[in-house]
Amino acid sequence: MAALEKIRSKAVLLTVVIGLALLAFILTDFLNSGRTFFGDGNTVAKVGNTKIDAMQFQRRYETASQEMQSRGQRSIDGAVLQSQVMTQMIQEVLLNDELEALGIDVTDEEITDAMVGNNVRPQVMQLVQQAGMQSASELYDLIFNPSKYGMTDADVAQLKSMWITLEENVTQGLKYEKLQNLIMGAFQANDLDKKEMAAENATTSTIQFARVNYSTLKNDDYQVSDSEIRERYNKQKELYKLPEEMRMAHIISVNVSPSTADLNLAQENINGVYTTLVSNEGIDDIRNNSDLVINENKVRLNDVRQNDVREFVAKAVVGDVTSPKFQSNTYTITKLLGKEMGLDSVNVSMMSIAGAKNLQDSVLNMLNAGVSYAEIQKIQGTQGQENFWQTLVGAPDSTIAKFKAAGKDYFVLNQSAQGAIYVKVNELKAPKQLYDIAQITYTVYPSTKTIEDLRDSLQSFINTNNTTELFVQNAAKAGYNAMPARVTSSTPQVNGIENTREVVKWLFEVQPGAVSAIFDKQNNDKMVVAALDKVYEEGYMPVSAPEITSEITAEIRNEKKADALVAQYQGKASDIAGYAKLMDVAVDSAKVTFGQNYIAKIGAGESALTASVATAEPGKVMGPIKANTSVIVYEIVNQEQSKREVTDMETTQQFARTRGSQAVMSQAINILRNATDVENLMIKFF
Repeated sequence: MAALEKIRSKAVLLTVVIGLALLAFILTDFLNSGRTFFGDGNTVAKVGNTKIDAMQFQRRYETASQEMQSRGQRSIDGAVLQSQVMTQMIQEVLLNDELEALGIDVTDEEITDAMVGNNVRPQVMQLVQQAGMQSASELYDLIFNPSKYGMTDADVAQLKSMWITLEENVTQGLKYEKLQNLIMGAFQANDLDKKEMAAENATTSTIQFARVNYSTLKNDDYQVSDSEIRERYNKQKELYKLPEEMRMAHIISVNVSPSTADLNLAQENINGVYTTLVSNEGIDDIRNNSDLVINENKVRLNDVRQNDVREFVAKAVVGDVTSPKFQSNTYTITKLLGKEMGLDSVNVSMMSIAGAKNLQDSVLNMLNAGVSYAEIQKIQGTQGQENFWQTLVGAPDSTIAKFKAAGKDYFVLNQSAQGAIYVKVNELKAPKQLYDIAQITYTVYPSTKTIEDLRDSLQSFINTNNTTELFVQNAAKAGYNAMPARVTSSTPQVNGIENTREVVKWLFEVQPGAVSAIFDKQNNDKMVVAALDKVYEEGYMPVSAPEITSEITAEIRNEKKADALVAQYQGKASDIAGYAKLMDVAVDSAKVTFGQNYIAKIGAGESALTASVATAEPGKVMGPIKANTSVIVYEIVNQEQSKREVTDMETTQQFARTRGSQAVMSQAINILRNATDVENLMIKFF
């Protein structure tokens, strides 16, 4: 009772405490997972008024990952693949919104024609072939009437899912084609366009020129004021637009590689392996060495790709061993284990059957009776190929024995209750020299001590240089290279270093001046440390940004240098040789056409020079002309007119490629994206 009374006396206090605890719980849930009261916690991107759901994105990512694996592609940085998938999904939304705005759609008849009609799409036929069917209509019938083929809905469930997905993709493709055709129709070359395109490259002018680079003048003599920089910045501000927040950083990336001590120890070990291989038959004495990777192969001489190994095998006697070869921290040794004359390839006809034993026997009887492959392949579950060469090098002895013993009829190469492969030998090649070789590789990895020493050294550096200023200022003195880096929330990697998405996320969690801990468990061979310099908000890079200031300063300074050089040389000589002497340069020559972008010996994007050459009179000294990086004086010494008349089709295609429909289509996504508010929120999830 006394305890209950005590509790009652504290009732108000308990109510407050419990209330605060509940509030803390709600806030914690809101901050960590909810975002329930404000905004959508499952949105990974917003494109205009359309939201991309996290689960939808995750499914697309998993599908893309599976497709890569099925194609045998090497593993890709997950963050890079996520970025690619997100880019694709954003583009789809942009295009679909445009299709809806333009009222572009496709009819059921158009979809039917593309899936099972007279204009079946290649991707549909690929699925037809994978399913072992003869036509798209037959595959469709199988999927939606499985009982007709002695199958159940469950048997065709996967095919049905693939068909529905394919139909959705084909439908979208048809819509995109209509959009493309619409754009192509809107940007067509007229007669004046075609005439201009033909004229742009019809005349080739050979010029002699003298040029003096702006770099020959001292920068200090051409000061650029802050007001000039601001004025130029405001004039071309759109060049510095930032579609999303950008963070400027410096990173140190340390390669985790073997030390000199590791390499010396590895050399001792591999020398021991070499001695063992030389003094013993075969390779049994090194099989238990877990540091080695041993590959044994039976090969023909032309199967060996490495030139040095091929030369060794051709001249070696059984038991010979190559000296250890060291490359990219890996030692390689080759030993010739044996050689013999043997069957290397055979010409065969082969039929595979997916089905029960009675079907297998029926097909075998048909094959041996001479029924054509075309006729047999009308049977569901059969697929074959006639008269092709099959290599037998490396095949099991039991398989080779089957080919050697084969008669005129088909024999069973492989068989089970679910299917069989039947083969008929058409021709055996004459025996060839075959070689049994063993290739032993030994990769040198950094030792635990080496890794610890690298980490301790880097940790010591960041302990005493724990601000961005000190980090950048003292990196070189400590033997490190602090590289600048730019990242946005959607950047998958820092400076192209694999598996550094965690570094990007850290940069978006801290304030300028912060230095990170060491990122060294990111599934790569590096230790990475980052320091955040500045944060540039979405909108525009500020004029105060060092890279903007530097760019504009150089631009204005070059203009001042150009004015000074023009004033210095204008009218001071009567020919190119005279100008070259004044400029203290050699006379040079180049060929120029109006339509070209790059002029050999001068550079790219020299529009002022190409325009001047297009209207200049041959033999007349022109200039000085202000070019991108220099002042040029030139004279046309020869002009050639193209003897070949450009066809109407060529000018039409060139117009489409450079300023017409193709040029617009290549920039369609950028045009749509610049006109739409796009917000990538992936950093909150991945």
